[in-house]
Amino acid sequence: MTLTGTDRHAASLSTGNMPASYQPILRVALAITGVSSAAVYNFSTTTALPVEISRIGPSFSDQVQNFPFSDLFHSSSVVKFKAEGGYSIHGVAIGNPASPRQIALLIFANDETKFHSSSDAVLEDMAKLIRSPVENSPFAMPNRLQTLEAIQSHIDRTKDLTKRANFGLIWFNLDHLSFINERYGWDTADHMLEEIISRVANLLPQGSFFGSMGGGNFVVLTPPGHTAVTTRSLMTSILHISDKPICLAEMSLPFSLSVGWGMFPEDGKSVEDLLTGAKAALVEAQRTGGGHERRASTEKTELHLQSSSLEQDLAQAAEKNALFLKWMPIVDTASQRVIAHEALLRWNRPGHGEVSPELFIRCAEEAGMVEVLDTWSLRYACKAAAQWEKPYRVCVNISPVWLASERLSKLIAEILQETGLAPNRLQIEMSESRFFGPEDITFRELARVRALGVRLALDDFGSGHSSLERLRFYPLDQIKLDRGFIKGLGENDRANDVMSSVLALARALNITTCAKGVETEYQMAFLDAYGCEEVQGYLLGSPVLDQTQPLSRPA
Repeated sequence: MTLTGTDRHAASLSTGNMPASYQPILRVALAITGVSSAAVYNFSTTTALPVEISRIGPSFSDQVQNFPFSDLFHSSSVVKFKAEGGYSIHGVAIGNPASPRQIALLIFANDETKFHSSSDAVLEDMAKLIRSPVENSPFAMPNRLQTLEAIQSHIDRTKDLTKRANFGLIWFNLDHLSFINERYGWDTADHMLEEIISRVANLLPQGSFFGSMGGGNFVVLTPPGHTAVTTRSLMTSILHISDKPICLAEMSLPFSLSVGWGMFPEDGKSVEDLLTGAKAALVEAQRTGGGHERRASTEKTELHLQSSSLEQDLAQAAEKNALFLKWMPIVDTASQRVIAHEALLRWNRPGHGEVSPELFIRCAEEAGMVEVLDTWSLRYACKAAAQWEKPYRVCVNISPVWLASERLSKLIAEILQETGLAPNRLQIEMSESRFFGPEDITFRELARVRALGVRLALDDFGSGHSSLERLRFYPLDQIKLDRGFIKGLGENDRANDVMSSVLALARALNITTCAKGVETEYQMAFLDAYGCEEVQGYLLGSPVLDQTQPLSRPA
């Protein structure tokens, strides 16, 4: 595969430098030939039925079913075909002839005398110009704009059906593509996408469309008349192509896909509605960690649109002084005295009031703005703690996205020097439910942070799936037990046994524990009895607004 310039990246692999839209090609073809209808079709060696991608003029789909598309695989010349009623169809390949998936430009003439005698030669020259950028790209496929045209074409053809007037749209992507690029390189990521394209193409039923949305995102359209049941079956098959790792050179690379899908017209009656619904469902599937699917729904779409509008305001939150901190007291279990405060980032959105932190932090992570929020939170938390009369520890939540770029230790060192806060008073907390990146890089960066004298804590322990591995590998000072663990105490013996075992494991590893979400006296007594050193929760104190001198005792 040969990629150049900005196209040399897995994010743009499958566009193959094809024209941005087929509409200009169709307009030129009509002007050259003097006919009133032209269309672009997608077909392959394994698919008998062609799929209309884009068209100008009246539809002639019924007339092309017997067109000898296979002849286009072996020729760069115009192929002519006599249809019913004396009509004439002229076709020429505009994709890479070596590709198993081909793109053809068809001209439909209802009066052969109107077809210019020199048109065939001009069409062949035009097709050659179109093909030239993609001759070295065997996996070239329709790009984003061409995919949008194909969806509109599907809608136009499907809505006229008298029975089963529906089709499915499946939007899927390769999970963790950025990490794959960083860890293994763009060439490896490109080869992985090629293999995924090949595997999916072999699953598609006749009359399907397969296009790229860029960035490792792909869209499949099921043939008109396909139901939700058959679409779900195809979607499940696409998910399961990840059951077999991709083998490259001496490497066996596991991977996963996330899928969002919907049906026309139930989940959207326009191109925009269908794509928005499928995208919202895809985002929801990705939030579960990848490897999952979700179907479009009104609720998911509304949440997705709300998040999109949030991004615009959130981008300006730090500049407009709309961010602030609340403080959650952390209490020593034995002495019942406050020993630390956790800085909780909050956002007062103009015109809307205070926004749920789960919502805006998730929005920031998806939009790539979380580092801006982390920097603001860390700087102002350290600045406030440096002014306290008593040397309480200050705990700040930081996203693990900093680790892969190995820039967290530098940021912490700069802010400690800027604020004058003693390093041993700062504790950096990272959620166990988040992706930490490559183990070796993560370990090096965490070791650098700890070398500064700063404490490290694994937050939300028990909410993810890699807890024990991280305890073994990373230089941690504390684990903060997820509130789900605490809530189950006293409900059954198994919940109590799990908690006592986790506390014993932490002591064996010389790691302290802090229980979150403590709300009852029973929970407090249990944690004290089994050696949990620190606790926080509404039983001991609620988050309070920014203050120079936090409380020294539980509320």
